[in-house]
Amino acid sequence: EQELDLGGGTRFSASHAGEAEKVTAGVASTDGASSSEAIPDGALYDSAIPLQPAFTLIGRDNELSQIKQRLRNGRSVALTALNGLPGVGKTALSITLAHDPEIREHFRDGILWAGLGPHPNISGMLSRWGTLLGVSANALATMRSDEEWAKTLHAAIGTRSMLLVIDDAWTVEEALAMKVGGPNCAHLVTTRFPGIASHITVDGATVIHELDEHESIELLKKLAPGVVDKEEKKATDLVHAVGGLPLALTLMGNYLRKEAHSGKSRRIGAALKRLAVAEERLLLREARAPVERHTSLPTETPLSLQTVFEVTDQQLKEPERAALYALSVFPPKPNSFSEEAALAVADCTVETLDALSDTGLLESSGTDRYTLHQTIADYAHFALVGTRFSAS
Repeated sequence: EQELDLGGGTRFSASHAGEAEKVTAGVASTDGASSSEAIPDGALYDSAIPLQPAFTLIGRDNELSQIKQRLRNGRSVALTALNGLPGVGKTALSITLAHDPEIREHFRDGILWAGLGPHPNISGMLSRWGTLLGVSANALATMRSDEEWAKTLHAAIGTRSMLLVIDDAWTVEEALAMKVGGPNCAHLVTTRFPGIASHITVDGATVIHELDEHESIELLKKLAPGVVDKEEKKATDLVHAVGGLPLALTLMGNYLRKEAHSGKSRRIGAALKRLAVAEERLLLREARAPVERHTSLPTETPLSLQTVFEVTDQQLKEPERAALYALSVFPPKPNSFSEEAALAVADCTVETLDALSDTGLLESSGTDRYTLHQTIADYAHFALVGTRFSAS
């Protein structure tokens, strides 16, 4: 799943763009064939790897260090899974790892990337990988099943030392279909679903949490420095309102920077007033170029909290959806509520609560207690009261 970059969204530096031109040839499609150019040392860097953001991630040093260690120290095939809320920055972490010099040095034969999403073209992605790995056109034409693809690509990779990034997995089967690396490879899987992450890795998934208050303010300052420096109290209130969710912070920071470009305090004040309203935060949206598309969203759909949460909402069964909306009456994170209270308020079964937990929308908070993240509670509340989301 491509999360909003924690360190500045869609803007990339000229130096990174130049580096990408040296490493890759053309723009990758997530569905069909494309070419990637081997750099002089023979390593292959997939042109589907998103470009690195213009500045480093904020508040993720510990996570990056731990994940790098797990990837490098894995025996045989290392399988590391990241999971967390939609919008928490799983893809941003994966992008940073894919560009990390130490990771590239360790996986000396290159990095492959597949962005899945809810409706992936698995055979198209495997075909593209086959082309990159030098599988002949005749061999590609004979492939009739994912199993044949897996065996062919596994053989093509052989003993090469490569990192395979499988981003935004929505089912266990689709994630495993892309697990084609050899004995010297590692796989990095991102998913919003805790159940998938737990299934595909035996030594525990890495849960990516929201940013704390200090890190959140630092991110907003990076994106809209003039606004945060002048209105730190209001900026802090916004951080609390979105619970440190990087996607929300990035959308707000980019919007505040745009509104502050004229330097008029009136426009800045109006922008802050707008963002103080939960529904406005949910509807705040950004258009993205096709190659920067969020993998969970159709190409033409703008990126917003509402659209990112809605795509998971659409996968819920009706009792699960009704329960999620009903639970929004409880105070959100950091508050929690008991399982007994949840069952009474939502008028549902424990199996329904388990299903919501498996989606990552409902979080466990100690023994037999739950919590809803602030932004998900906002989304569920407006759905509960029948608010019709409209274009911002």
